[in-house]
Amino acid sequence: MEEEVAESYIECYVRFNDDLEKDYCFQFKSSTKFNELFKIFNTLPISLRPSVFYSSKPKGFKISTSPGYLTEDGALLFDYEATNEKYLKNVDLNDEIGEKIWPGQLIVPVWDHNDFGFYSFVTFLGCWLYTDLPDFISPTPGICLTNQISKLASIVLHHFGKHSLAASFVDDLDADIGIVPQIVFFVFHLIKVGVIFLFLYLGLFNPIKVIKFVGSPAPKDITKEQLLELGWTGSKRATVDEYKEFYRDYKIKSYKSMVEAHQDGLFERLKTVGIPLTDGEGFNTPLDSKYSIKDIFDQKKVVLSFQYLRKLEELFLEQLKTADVNEAGKQFRKFGLLKSDDEIKNIVAVRKETL
Repeated sequence: MEEEVAESYIECYVRFNDDLEKDYCFQFKSSTKFNELFKIFNTLPISLRPSVFYSSKPKGFKISTSPGYLTEDGALLFDYEATNEKYLKNVDLNDEIGEKIWPGQLIVPVWDHNDFGFYSFVTFLGCWLYTDLPDFISPTPGICLTNQISKLASIVLHHFGKHSLAASFVDDLDADIGIVPQIVFFVFHLIKVGVIFLFLYLGLFNPIKVIKFVGSPAPKDITKEQLLELGWTGSKRATVDEYKEFYRDYKIKSYKSMVEAHQDGLFERLKTVGIPLTDGEGFNTPLDSKYSIKDIFDQKKVVLSFQYLRKLEELFLEQLKTADVNEAGKQFRKFGLLKSDDEIKNIVAVRKETL
């Protein structure tokens, strides 16, 4: 009887909402295919598209091969070029994830822009602005849409017996308004329309469905078992700025006092936290890389290899023996290794010399 081969797993990150602050960690079987990632977007009861002007589900996925940012302890964060088109690599949906990415690499969903929805909404806002043009310059004065809405609201309120409130909507509609007040009103209206557009365009208002009763039903609440099946870990990767801020606080707290930290030269060292990598390094390294840790040190370029990543993992597992497993795991997935050994520190130091 043949022995069963244990299934291997790989942790990587998936970007939600096209937002660099929402790179969430997932743990997949290495044999998981990219087309299985659609389950994430069909199951999670939140909107994951960039904004309402995009399709509700991605049409595919790409891999970010942007080099990344090297931390002080040898980990890699995603840099601000992670979704630059020149670094996005196409994958076949039938490809296995474990054969196409480095552990910890970023997978970027590809979204279709809803051109019809976008231009329809822009047209609506433009028409709204036109109807609200000051009467003294409007080719069609007296058609103010805002006033028509106020009249409709008044009728509805009268119907429900709210007469005083209804009257407040139409009290001043027929008053003779001067040129300056008309201009002021229109400027405020222009600002209001701009805020509404930005609110939607930037995804600040981004419901799962714009029209609740149209199309397939939105996902309902999800169970812990379903999350585990998706590979959800509940952790997200820190941005470069988040890491820098955390690392400075983390190192300062390791000293008894600010004076001791200053005497040890900490603040001088903290002037340069981490290193932005260049093409050919980090996640821009080909997957067939066979570099040893000595090779990385000798050439002063942080090219990835499974030996290097295994070294970071071994250091982390060693630290787990004296740490809270859950807290340490979240910290590792967010910031990477925070306590390396001399071998890794020397690689970082040598790479810094090339800056």
